[in-house]
Amino acid sequence: MNYYIVTSEVFDTLTKENIAFMHKSMDASKRVVITSDIVSNNLSSFANVAALSQYTVDNTSEWVGDGAGIPEWVLEEIIYIPGIDD
Repeated sequence: MNYYIVTSEVFDTLTKENIAFMHKSMDASKRVVITSDIVSNNLSSFANVAALSQYTVDNTSEWVGDGAGIPEWVLEEIIYIPGIDD
């Protein structure tokens, strides 16, 4: 899998069936995306799920606003369903 931060506009162009996880930023301008696709026009990419989770912890107000970030288990276990809250 590949781990990214992308703009909402880039997200709209991705193949939804290849996305394993998606989470919108608080202002809905960016998305955390885990996908099997290679996304070259990303804002950030991460080596693994731990690095992506840590990024959300370090930037919690942008992603969840609760001071905790997105835990690894959420990134690994919550499954993205295309069309729901895109």
